[in-house]
Amino acid sequence: MDEQLLSQEEINLLLKTLGKEEKKQVKTDKEVQPFDVSALERIYAGRLPSLEFVFERWISGLKRGLVSVIVGVPTIIKESVGSVKFSELVSRLPFPSAVGYFNLHPFKGNFMIILDPKLIYMVVSNVFGGSAKPYKIEGKEFTKVEMRIIERMLRVMYAELEEAWRTVMNVQLIPIGIETNPAILMFARPKEKYIVLRLTVSLEGGDGYILLAIPQEGIEPYKEMLKGILERSPEDYEKLLKAILGVPLHISVKLGYTKITLGELYNLKVGDTITLDKPTREPVEIYVEGIKKFLGVLGHSKNKKAFKIIQDVQE
Repeated sequence: MDEQLLSQEEINLLLKTLGKEEKKQVKTDKEVQPFDVSALERIYAGRLPSLEFVFERWISGLKRGLVSVIVGVPTIIKESVGSVKFSELVSRLPFPSAVGYFNLHPFKGNFMIILDPKLIYMVVSNVFGGSAKPYKIEGKEFTKVEMRIIERMLRVMYAELEEAWRTVMNVQLIPIGIETNPAILMFARPKEKYIVLRLTVSLEGGDGYILLAIPQEGIEPYKEMLKGILERSPEDYEKLLKAILGVPLHISVKLGYTKITLGELYNLKVGDTITLDKPTREPVEIYVEGIKKFLGVLGHSKNKKAFKIIQDVQE
């Protein structure tokens, strides 16, 4: 068999050519970078008026709803609204964290409510009569008691969030589960973007955060509706304000408490006196739609019982 060999000159020319192509390729790789589509900010929460409206309604609902879990009315402040990748979001969470994840039909993807472990420890202490002092995160699982408190808090938050969304559109919230180790959350792509609302909840002695995480891709098909649903004319706003100001509210005055036995109740008759726990000179509590709003003193006006407001106790 004949062997075809290259001459030394041809070999040198070939080696020079290969070297140039290799250098050229390396230069091209340095200049050209892959385009990361997920890095684009496609949705800005501030440009979606309806989303901001939902946030405000949710915060207002939490102030009322969490009273059933926390002793007293918590102070809840909206700190920020931003956009972050899923991987960055979960990597910043400490262990343990309470991550409640759920679906919100008709939106796609998994939504999350994330509770600060410090907030959970303070609420547990608050529920059992202790001080709401800051607690150290020790990196251990929540106890059964703490998990029950977490479940109660999430139920309230889910109900209030669903109610807030229904002021904008018809939705259905379906809880999926609760995860305490953020490192094993795998239901979204690492580069998937989430809109994150951060709230600060203050109790006596400390505060903690609540995060609401919304998948951007999930609400993107509805972004035009979320942009335009609140874009009304000044006349529409005036009519809406007039309608809101005309809504009737129930006001009640709480005189005090006492306890009696079933036998004492059975023996009560006309003319008997029931003594309450409050002194006669202590202000009474005035509630608007079940929320304590004022302190006042009792009196009369135009031959009718009345009360005079002496202090605003609205949080």
